[in-house]
Amino acid sequence: MRRFLLAAVPSLVLLAPAAGAQDLRGHGGPVSALSINGTSVLSGSFDTRAIVWDGEAAVARLVLRFHDGSVTATAFLPDGGYATAGQDGRIALWEDDAREPYFTTALHEGPVAGLAVSPDGTVLAAASWDGRIQLVDLVAREARLFDAHQGMVTGLAYRPNGDLVSVGSDLRLATWRDGSLAASTGLPDSPNGLALVDASIAVIFADGALRVFDDGGVQTERQLAERPLVSIDAGNGAVTVAAVTGEVWVLDATDLATRHALLPEQGAIWSLAVMEDDVLTGGADGLIRRWDLETGEARGTGETPGEIAFDDGSRGAEVWRSCALCHALTPDDGNRAGPTMHGIFGRPIGTAEGYDYSQALREMDIVWTPRTVAELFEHGPEAYTPGSRMPEQRIPSDADREALVEFLARMTE
Repeated sequence: MRRFLLAAVPSLVLLAPAAGAQDLRGHGGPVSALSINGTSVLSGSFDTRAIVWDGEAAVARLVLRFHDGSVTATAFLPDGGYATAGQDGRIALWEDDAREPYFTTALHEGPVAGLAVSPDGTVLAAASWDGRIQLVDLVAREARLFDAHQGMVTGLAYRPNGDLVSVGSDLRLATWRDGSLAASTGLPDSPNGLALVDASIAVIFADGALRVFDDGGVQTERQLAERPLVSIDAGNGAVTVAAVTGEVWVLDATDLATRHALLPEQGAIWSLAVMEDDVLTGGADGLIRRWDLETGEARGTGETPGEIAFDDGSRGAEVWRSCALCHALTPDDGNRAGPTMHGIFGRPIGTAEGYDYSQALREMDIVWTPRTVAELFEHGPEAYTPGSRMPEQRIPSDADREALVEFLARMTE
């Protein structure tokens, strides 16, 4: 196994961008899903909408509305249509230019984490946080489920030979053939997604590492961050990875060497896609930014968000900076990827005004106190608040957790 250490390196609508811009503006919330088909882009957002974009003209061609809650996964279908899936566990299939889906399923009991179309174009696979994979027959328009992982299925993809690979919170990389387990590999940490790189499988992890697996096990490894990696895509000889902190790396697919290290300054990066010679990043600010794959330069004008963190010089402020990518401290800064922290202590979970919580959080009996916030980061969202959209992350240090809650107490009352 080779290990690479991180080096310091530099309804139908028309939404027109600003003159000369190539960024895609139209979502009213974090962009949680991106798919590419040639120069067409299909995006999904926390704002419950999916948008079909003309990537060359940088205009939205079609807005799809169906899901209750975030659109968490998207895919282009072989017949020219689209697939969307959501936090509500539902999958919808759409014909080109349609305003209503022609086929829907509601079989999952948790959010859908990813979609993949089989190489022959006849099956759509969906990974869910309920531990199951759904196979939708695109010809017969029928769906079936099978148990895949004990815990969340966090990523899946089809290999060229038709085998389906998936990763889950049970720390397994599994290969499926006709719905039956063909192979299984243990994983060293919690996986957050995967992408195919030639004949290998690149997996991102909550410990900040990217690991590439072949049929014999781990082939290469790259420690990119100290916080979770949350999004990955591969194409055109590159592997693109984002961390929960909002950093993005464009790596060479052959040896994982860094081509570019980007800081898009749009909060957490929830989705990535490689489109011909471009990299697209879907951020917490609702903007889809475009970057030159060769040079790493921004294609569009971009936007500069307001200050995302307070800094009183304390250790708690340092710990808070990662949280600030998704949460505000003041009532007038609104909700980002997550709700504002203003007035958090004493507030029941799932009750911040104006934020679209998952049903699972609305049904929990938790009141946020310094103790419960500390417990959240001691055990991680997956264990403490299952069903949350919050990326899996923990703060191992008792002192850092105490510093964070003391900072929140000072800043949010």
